Amino acid sequence: MNKKRTHRFEVTRRYCSVQGTLWLCTFVFCFFSTTLLTTSCSSDDTIKDEHILDLREPMVFGLQNQSSSSSVETRAPLQDSNTNFKVNTWKKFGASGQTVVMDGYEVDYTSTPRTDAPDIYNWYYEGIGTQVLRYWDLGAFPYEFRAVSPFMAEATITDAGITVNKTFLAQSLINDSYNHSATESEPCVVAHVNRVKNSTDYEDTDLIKNAEINTVGKANATREVHMPFHHLNSKVGFRIFIDTPEPPYDGCNANIRSITITAQNTSGFITASTTYTATNAQGLGKGTFSNNTTQTTEFTLLQHGEYKDASNNDINLCDHLTHDNAYDLSPNCMQQIPQGNVKLKVNIEIDVDGMDHNYTRWLSLTDDPAGDNFTWEPDTRYIYYLHIKDLHGGLILFYTCEILPWDEVQTTDIDVGL
Repeated sequence: MNKKRTHRFEVTRRYCSVQGTLWLCTFVFCFFSTTLLTTSCSSDDTIKDEHILDLREPMVFGLQNQSSSSSVETRAPLQDSNTNFKVNTWKKFGASGQTVVMDGYEVDYTSTPRTDAPDIYNWYYEGIGTQVLRYWDLGAFPYEFRAVSPFMAEATITDAGITVNKTFLAQSLINDSYNHSATESEPCVVAHVNRVKNSTDYEDTDLIKNAEINTVGKANATREVHMPFHHLNSKVGFRIFIDTPEPPYDGCNANIRSITITAQNTSGFITASTTYTATNAQGLGKGTFSNNTTQTTEFTLLQHGEYKDASNNDINLCDHLTHDNAYDLSPNCMQQIPQGNVKLKVNIEIDVDGMDHNYTRWLSLTDDPAGDNFTWEPDTRYIYYLHIKDLHGGLILFYTCEILPWDEVQTTDIDVGL
């Protein structure tokens, strides 16, 4: 690679044997000139006489994974692909000789190639502050990469876990307006990747999803690192459909006049949290929210009056008669702090051919009037389906909940009976 070599020092190791004694020789290459400076050798009984291949390949972060099975990007889905991130890297992670390689490095993105090194990756860190280019040590696997996006001083990354002192906020959707923006509700996303040598192959694992990534070209130990980021929050949305009116007739009109959906938690519904902590045992993506603000009364998730189309006509639920074409009450969903023991309550008023009908229900698949308890996991979307069984009988049912990865768009829905 054609890299700029000014203002950078790099150190490599070579081994020499003098009269049967192993010595460590350190050569310091100064790129301000072509002069080679050599320090004296000093003995070190812990150094083993082994061959370490040093290709002088820099450690870089790739833009997109070339896996044949999926496309995983080094990205920050919090805002867009141009968001930077903070990363810690270790070599010989968890083994004797563990060493920090990148300590809170800032990695940035530019859509314009650097003029001094046109072949350099768009994700880069060299030259940001005092950061220098790091190189692979092929005798020092496994490597560990832990990152938070965007780069923030409030994030502490260590070999024991991660802590983020930043406020997370629950979203509510009132007449199509959110009480908090997406970035306010979720101030960061995280990534966690491990690279090991397995026989002659080098394998990367996304430790949050517990899945191998970058499977193409596994034998290339110096390939770029891909950092798939994951959300710490959950997303919750609602859709609604009705039965075909009995007896069927043309010209049926069923219009929503008002709807309110609330959430309640017996131990307090979490509306805000100022600390996120994850240990190695938990996994970086399934940590603990603490310093929480809770609400014991019902928290309004969604509230809306009449639903209109682009031409200001009432939305007619008679056009939404099945689960497959249910009307989406919250197209972008609402971000929530992960928690369990959540109950959901729906109150809806529908005008059916000029006659008002009111329905109120705690959601339950078993017709339990107290409602079911739901759990929201991070990096997951929960789409709840409401089914009005009888337009004139006052019966609203909880049909199902679809549980989907936050960022993944499914061609077919995943039905999970809770």
